[in-house]
Amino acid sequence: MAFRARFSPWLFVLTSAVWFAVGGGFGLLLPALQLVGEAGGFFRLYQVALTGHGVALTFGGLFQLMVGLSLLLAGTGMGGGRPADTPLGWPLYGLLNGSLTLLAAADLMGFVPSYVLMYPLPLEGVRLGLWSQSSLVLALVGLAGLLLAVLFVYPAVLTRALFGKIRPARGQLGELLRDPGMLGMALYAVLMPLLGLPLVAAALGVFLAVIGLAERPVGALPFNLAFWLFAHNLMEAMGVMALGLVYRLVPLYLADGSCRLYSPRLGVAALLLYSASAIPAFGHHLYTMVSSQPLAFQSGAQAASWLTGFAAAFTAFNVGATLWKHGLRAEPAVLLVLGGFGVYLADGFVALQLSTQTWNLRLHGTLYVTAHTMTILVALGLIWLGALHHQLARINRPVSSALACAHGALTLVSALGMFYAMLGAGAQGLPRRAYLWPPEAATLAGVLLLFGLVFAAAQAILGVGILARLRTRAG
Repeated sequence: MAFRARFSPWLFVLTSAVWFAVGGGFGLLLPALQLVGEAGGFFRLYQVALTGHGVALTFGGLFQLMVGLSLLLAGTGMGGGRPADTPLGWPLYGLLNGSLTLLAAADLMGFVPSYVLMYPLPLEGVRLGLWSQSSLVLALVGLAGLLLAVLFVYPAVLTRALFGKIRPARGQLGELLRDPGMLGMALYAVLMPLLGLPLVAAALGVFLAVIGLAERPVGALPFNLAFWLFAHNLMEAMGVMALGLVYRLVPLYLADGSCRLYSPRLGVAALLLYSASAIPAFGHHLYTMVSSQPLAFQSGAQAASWLTGFAAAFTAFNVGATLWKHGLRAEPAVLLVLGGFGVYLADGFVALQLSTQTWNLRLHGTLYVTAHTMTILVALGLIWLGALHHQLARINRPVSSALACAHGALTLVSALGMFYAMLGAGAQGLPRRAYLWPPEAATLAGVLLLFGLVFAAAQAILGVGILARLRTRAG
């Protein structure tokens, strides 16, 4: 009988730490290079760091952490499958990390269009000599693998972990409508394969054009529509999963031991409203194309964006009422979850501004947008790190409370520091993805570097705490 190594979702969690370190290192390099200034001549290195920072942190770090922990939580939540035994575990792991490695190699080879690969920019970069054809092909192959992992393989693995099979039974669907925690995970598996299909079709056309098998069949506007339908809703789907995690974990840490959410029905309604309104809300990323869009499309996107805010507010009310009624055991896992949810809500006000047409036209392309992007990812990361603490406690390897609280406090302070510093600079018109910033922005670069170092130190504290606990158990 052939040997087959058993797969564990913990491998995703461990590997995410490597990508977090890579992406974080690139992130620290960005303000450092701004401080060096033009005399350093580091324009190309800055672009490499910018592209690598976005890809490594978002997909290698946060997405991969979410994959591992969601599979661990799903397998223990509904009595479904055993995620450690899923036959797609190894293929998903290899596809995700192999694709990220190809993207990293393309980045180091000079393919540096930042983290938004907006057509026809990649092809025009080759024509203008900004990067080579080989680096473009390598990047597109990596992107194809990443899309396959994110849109199809992971949803299949997650569905099997939730339900024990790819197609859930009618009784399992009924159970989902009573459990917002599990519903938050299931919505990703249902929505993302469908919402990603237009991008897959457009990307295939671009790839065939790049290798010379077809003329350029995709226009910039249709590709933008397909891209943002995927990209915006990927972030929203990750947000819905994080909100489901809030519903899942908070009741487990109530002071009276009741494990009861104030209103599970309101939680289910909030997640369904959030998901339904987020789909058409992607149009707020296209406000600057005012000459290409019907006014009704823009207005509909704005209204849908504000509806997502109402859904988040319902969740805040539900969680707050639960804590008011039952109290809370202040343990690191739930404190990180609630801290991340608080950052998520704080960033939500910025998101509503940017999804309003008049504000978007003023702030588009500035660090205001970067602050929003960074902070929503940090918020989701904090919620999933809370889940990590919860899982470590479940296997009897909890990090010491002192180190866990130090990690959470420093992460919150540094993340909010970077958030508000970039908001202020963006409100004054400082462009994002620009090198160099004007001389008067040197103070901002110093502030961002300082908070970035504190943020990195906080994650190092968490790593030390986990290693210390593992060594104690091993001894």
